[in-house]
Amino acid sequence: MTSPQRAVPVSSSAPDHAASSRAVVGWLVVVGLWLYYLAPVLVRLPEVSWPLVALVVGSGTVGVVAVVLRRRHPLVAVVVSGATLLVSPAALGAVAYCQASLARRAPRRLAIVTGVGIVAAKLAGLLVLAGDEPWAAASTFELTLAVAGTALATVTGWLVTSRAAERRQLSAAVLARREADEARLEQARMAERERIAREMHDVLAHRLSLVALNAGALAYRTDLDSDTARETAALIQSGARQSLADLRTVLGTLRQAPGDPPGAPQPTLLELPVLIAEAEDSGQSIDHRVTDAGSVPQYVSRQAYRIVQEALTNARKHAPGAPVTVRVAHAGHEVRIRVSNPVLGVGVGVGVGTDGVRPGYGLVGVAERAAGVAGMVRHEVVDGTFVLDATLPTREAP
Repeated sequence: MTSPQRAVPVSSSAPDHAASSRAVVGWLVVVGLWLYYLAPVLVRLPEVSWPLVALVVGSGTVGVVAVVLRRRHPLVAVVVSGATLLVSPAALGAVAYCQASLARRAPRRLAIVTGVGIVAAKLAGLLVLAGDEPWAAASTFELTLAVAGTALATVTGWLVTSRAAERRQLSAAVLARREADEARLEQARMAERERIAREMHDVLAHRLSLVALNAGALAYRTDLDSDTARETAALIQSGARQSLADLRTVLGTLRQAPGDPPGAPQPTLLELPVLIAEAEDSGQSIDHRVTDAGSVPQYVSRQAYRIVQEALTNARKHAPGAPVTVRVAHAGHEVRIRVSNPVLGVGVGVGVGTDGVRPGYGLVGVAERAAGVAGMVRHEVVDGTFVLDATLPTREAP
């Protein structure tokens, strides 16, 4: 079982790069078509009248300037640049760029209307300039270029808008999944802490009552010899230390809900053979070895028991029928726990279980239990085997 993976939000660098690329391509089209129609005039400059040169250069310049308005005032940019087509084709690139920007920002009906208007303006300009002369092939080419350019610009604007909307929806979905995963994880943590707090209730109350009983004996009995008094004081000190350790474990978890009945006393490592026997009766093959479990403090022994229990449950759920190895050793001032089992198939043991239920919260509880006694937990897959290692200190920090 693994914790839910945190989703990564969609980066905005790709959309920014795409916008820059579109701007570069758009300006290349604007300037390129302007120079394309301006070049023949400049080549025959001595033969062309200055009013015609001013008309071609001026109309193209007006179209280029209109492109600057495409973002804040796209309709104005299209109307201004499109009007120049009545007198010159030099602003055809500017018109297409402005039309693409309008198609991105305005309703589709308006984009269709402006597209038709651009084609109509171009056709009217060709008819006016042709006068009484027959329709030429150059005029057909210009009209075709205007129709194709306008249609392509409009469709491009619509596609860019659709892609931008898709990116926004994807980003919102990723954010929603991340928030849902975090909420589920936090809910699992809170539920586990509440359960741990309830488990501590009976033992902590029992130990404090013993401390109070021994303290009362010292306070009211005057016939105790010095050795008995020292032993009683030592019992009070030991009980107080263990009670403080239990209380430190409870702090940080949720308080017990008012009115809830206390649960039964919680098992320790001494009951581990019973747990293993029950697991073997259910079909699990368990190779276990427990060393010096009786000397482990109860507040640590309870958590160690639950950690082994969750590991066996994890193995039964994700590797049914596979052999499980359990090692519990109390050496020095710590309890070391290792539970391992083979990983059966892709994703089993660390992904979705064989019953189709998505895992992740069992190991959250194991980590919370270890943290409650200042311990550490590590789990990983090594050579096809899922391994859970836990180290729980048994000596109180100074």
